[in-house]
Amino acid sequence: MKWQALPGPARYIEEVVRHLREGTHVIVAASELAPSLAQTFVEHLAHDRWYQLRVSVDLSDEPLRCLTENLYLEPEQWVGWSVEKLFSNMPTNHVIVIDGVTAASWDKWRIFLQDFEAISRQRASDERSVLLVFVRGVTQKRLQKQSAALATIIWSDVLGELDTLTYVDQRLRNKQKPTRHHKLIVRQIAALALWDLELADYLVDQPDRDVFDIQAVLTSARIAIGQNGKVMGGRWEDGGMDYFDGIELSHPFSLMDAGDPSGELARRVWAAQASELLPLIEVRRRELVRSLERYISCPFWIDSKRQVRSLEELEIGSLAYATQTHKLQGELRDRAEWLARCRNTLAHLRLLQDADALDSRLHG
Repeated sequence: MKWQALPGPARYIEEVVRHLREGTHVIVAASELAPSLAQTFVEHLAHDRWYQLRVSVDLSDEPLRCLTENLYLEPEQWVGWSVEKLFSNMPTNHVIVIDGVTAASWDKWRIFLQDFEAISRQRASDERSVLLVFVRGVTQKRLQKQSAALATIIWSDVLGELDTLTYVDQRLRNKQKPTRHHKLIVRQIAALALWDLELADYLVDQPDRDVFDIQAVLTSARIAIGQNGKVMGGRWEDGGMDYFDGIELSHPFSLMDAGDPSGELARRVWAAQASELLPLIEVRRRELVRSLERYISCPFWIDSKRQVRSLEELEIGSLAYATQTHKLQGELRDRAEWLARCRNTLAHLRLLQDADALDSRLHG
């Protein structure tokens, strides 16, 4: 599945394109770890039959000269050549895609864009060419503020849990026939990767059991992705932080660099396990009740304090205790006690290890 088709990214792409349709220049600002947005928009605009020109820039480029040369304009002389003259000689109704602006080159591009935006308002919005500028690694405080004909759209809080779950689910399904524990693996990978789909891709390709060794799998992921040895700060611009469904969260690599003092990584995986497995434990409890009814007659007393009129009244822990007090032996008692242990582990905010979490007694 292409990530561009996910609900969050699709909304983002449409927002940018809407501004372009209205004749507004757009700055797409992303972190260092964001996906390849420029290529995404080039392909999208081509599919919609927009007239576009692409300009790749580097640190040494001066914006005015760079655009003039890449648009194949030939001033009679550079002395006196200006942003206004550039604009008046540009083709109309084109999207000029500018890629490669970084934190180091941003200041000169920011000044250029201010001047270009002001001059472009001299032409009707449906007649002028617009700039689509891709900027990476610039702090949000330094980004260009909104103006009449210029919008800054930040790639932040774009992907949410539903997006990542859908993406991981489809990637796993394309890789292999879904296993009985498919949904648990989907949740665990999404909980670790959050908005980082490159990390999600790596985790999808690992054996299911490896996903349970959080530190080891993230360490190997970092090496494979190319982050080995690079310390990731906790800032949005370098990919160390973003909003995920409106909540500010740290990237897993950023947490690893900080030593994860509060155990956040384990807590995220626990939430994934609890969401999937606690309902499953309840399903297995109900199945177990039907099997136990032939061996345990009701009513009976538990600890001489409570009369049980139906096994359906009992939580899994009490049901396991009932198998003990009634001196049951064999598979039914073992299953009840094991389910009770699994539930207690999750109830105390602890993780299940792979042997228990993937056990067929849970997944049917």
